Amino acid sequence: MEVAAKDKSSAFRSVTPEEINHYRQHGWVKLEKFIPAPQVAELLAMATDLMGEKGDRNPPPMAFSYFNPLTMRGLDDPLLRPIIDHVGRGARALMARRAPIGIRYFTDYFAVKLPSGSAAEHGGNGSSDWHQDYAASASDRSGGMVFWMALTDMPPELGTMRFLNGSHRYGVMGHYATYGKGNLLDSYPELLDDCTDSGQLSYAAGDVTVHSNMCVHGAGANLTDKPRWTYIVIVNPADACWNGGPADAFDTTGLQLHKEMDDGRFPVIT
Repeated sequence: MEVAAKDKSSAFRSVTPEEINHYRQHGWVKLEKFIPAPQVAELLAMATDLMGEKGDRNPPPMAFSYFNPLTMRGLDDPLLRPIIDHVGRGARALMARRAPIGIRYFTDYFAVKLPSGSAAEHGGNGSSDWHQDYAASASDRSGGMVFWMALTDMPPELGTMRFLNGSHRYGVMGHYATYGKGNLLDSYPELLDDCTDSGQLSYAAGDVTVHSNMCVHGAGANLTDKPRWTYIVIVNPADACWNGGPADAFDTTGLQLHKEMDDGRFPVIT
């Protein structure tokens, strides 16, 4: 059993110095072939088994209009845990803090962007306008990262990610729900004076983009007749503390103001 686990772990590649530099400069990076093909195939099989071939068999989500989520909390799953640990190792390299700070797990989930022409019972068939993730995290410090994994080949018309290069350096610019019918750039148009648009990216299966929770990003609508299959893992620096506010993605009951997130729900993974 130990040999098999080691062999599977050894199939994962490390983050390169060039990728670390790209992340630090732009606030995001694309990690090509970061998830090996066998694990990608297993992830896709798991997702379609749980959510159906169309990605809409799970109970409808309560809030998301831009993708249909299925939370996994995969820390004890034999497929998901090695991937979560791989994310932790990559995140620690990208974070590049001089202090010996580890990486704390936050959540993991499948995220299926349904075709824009599909029925809206599940939501999940819209686009996501420009926004940051930080304000929804209830964390007292930046450093959180989103690992966005393509489970199939993805051209831009599937509704892929795009980023404003360097926008992570401009500080906190509000919760995504505070822009009314607009988006972050309606409130901060000056970002476009300095931050170039990456454009919607193309992915091969197993490619991953990682973005800082301060990096302004969005994703287009899925203009095809097929679901867009992704698996997402979100992590924070291990010293992140609860800022006392509500959080979009988790229950803050039991957390202590200005204390690190509890290890039961949010364990340090590396």
